[in-house]
Amino acid sequence: MVLPAPTFSFHLPSVHDDCQLECRLYLPRQLQNIESGSQSLIRGAIVAHPYAPLGGCYNDPVVGFVGGELLQEGCIVVTFNFRGAGSSEGRTSWTGKPELGDYVSLYGFMLNYLQDLHSTLASGQYIAPNEAVHLVIGGYSFGSLIASHVPDLDVMLDLFCNGPTTLTTPIYKIGKAAQKIAAQSTRHLPPAKQNPESPADQPAPRAVTTISYLLVSPLLPPVSQLLTAFSALSVNVGGKTSAQARLAGRPADQLSAHQTLALFGDQDTFTSARKLQRWSAEIGHRPQSRFRSCEIEGAGHFWRENGVETRARRAIAEWLRS
Repeated sequence: MVLPAPTFSFHLPSVHDDCQLECRLYLPRQLQNIESGSQSLIRGAIVAHPYAPLGGCYNDPVVGFVGGELLQEGCIVVTFNFRGAGSSEGRTSWTGKPELGDYVSLYGFMLNYLQDLHSTLASGQYIAPNEAVHLVIGGYSFGSLIASHVPDLDVMLDLFCNGPTTLTTPIYKIGKAAQKIAAQSTRHLPPAKQNPESPADQPAPRAVTTISYLLVSPLLPPVSQLLTAFSALSVNVGGKTSAQARLAGRPADQLSAHQTLALFGDQDTFTSARKLQRWSAEIGHRPQSRFRSCEIEGAGHFWRENGVETRARRAIAEWLRS
């Protein structure tokens, strides 16, 4: 399965500088056909595309099959165009910092969207009020490089769900967009049924949020350093007026602390299989590491070889079900 036509197409402002980003959201059939009391886990996924100057955009075929597999497994999938790609505003940077801000915008959108969706479904007794929500932080090639540097979940929750904001900030606009699209995502459902054990005006409790990482054809030094001008990544929050720096997470710390799948081919021309194996072993051998890798024999960086896409899909599906 590849990604079908999107359920929603919209634009979001980047927290870096208010740059407008082209976005798509895909609803899985499991959500469209949800039954009361089905206890379905609400899962979302972001799939970021390769380097824009080399033709990367959300129409990339690898983004398509990775996103399609996530969608088939029941994830609400979001793709977007980094600045300079497709119809998104701006242009590609030399440092990767603006692009990290772009990704953080989608991350924050999904945190709000999944919470709003959970509240609606829990109020209608379609899911249990204590059901957690889960978000897959994903990307392919350059997209995986940016995904691996997003801030810690606690920082993101504080920034988008708890922190003060004003009507003109990108964070406020992102929250309102999430609220609107979450409402549109559930308008096909019957009216909410009142739980006799709870007051009518009592909102559903806030869901626990968990995350995982899906990195397809990850980039390692020196390629990753060339694409970020050898600079440390940080998130510039606040738009054009009041910049506020938030340090990016340390990739090795985040990838070992959260369930992670690194998926790559042994014929990758951007990063050698030996280097990827060594990198995977270093993270995987950390105490209590939740990192795992899957090397696909015969696969190159672009996943065009015969049969490799099918094996990659299978690896993603097995990881999601584990």
